[in-house]
Amino acid sequence: MGRDPGNNLVLTGHQISRRHAMIHLQSNEEYWLVDLGSRNGIMRNGHRVTQPVALKNADRLEVGGQVLIFRQKLSEAKEGEITKDTATDERTVAGHSTAPLWLLLADIMDFTPLSQTMPGDQLAKLVGHWISECKRIVESHDGEVNQYLGDGFLAYWPSPDTSAQKITDTIKDLNKFRAETTLSFRLVMHNGPVTIDYSISGGKNSLIGPDVNFTFRMEKIAGKLGVSCMATAGAAEKLKPCGQLTPLGEFELTGFDGKFPTFKFEPNA
Repeated sequence: MGRDPGNNLVLTGHQISRRHAMIHLQSNEEYWLVDLGSRNGIMRNGHRVTQPVALKNADRLEVGGQVLIFRQKLSEAKEGEITKDTATDERTVAGHSTAPLWLLLADIMDFTPLSQTMPGDQLAKLVGHWISECKRIVESHDGEVNQYLGDGFLAYWPSPDTSAQKITDTIKDLNKFRAETTLSFRLVMHNGPVTIDYSISGGKNSLIGPDVNFTFRMEKIAGKLGVSCMATAGAAEKLKPCGQLTPLGEFELTGFDGKFPTFKFEPNA
């Protein structure tokens, strides 16, 4: 939504940015409100949105003095918000395909202390700009943002033929952006079998399967290690020609048997 005529919802007014915000249909039939770094922000139920947030039926949105009421069919509405631990499930339905795909999980580092020390309007602009630019970079390399997760997002590449070099180029552009912003963030890459379900969310693909949950577990390891760019063994095997891989050790993951190697990844110049 915004002033740009190419938006799905065009709003007018000098307080409205060209690309102000968006409502993103998550893969599990939840709708998330995302500020795209707008100058004047967006309010949800009287509070400024400082990070992506799940919407509920009858939520009141205020944009540049205009009031919008979010409506969701009762059959679709669900209680509770999506979390990184419950971002995927193992539902089996018709209309799906499974293939080895690239996954990229991005997460703002030290977001909680940042949110406690930075004014809300400044935080909203910073996070919104980060989301908007990361989304642009991922899409410019044929990827898609599938889920927003409060202080991060999960992206994937729909084609199993996506090359490791394309993923590396994405990382390079994200690293360039990292150097330009005051917001620190980490990246975790994985490649493995992922099921794309085309029928769960009314047109928005769902990503399901153990490897999706595996990636979320690995992000927690990256957080503990303080690594800004980490590759799983599945990703590292393909990324060998594209950069330097430094072993970080093997770790146990909740819900998975055994220990799993991790690697710091630095793209070739």
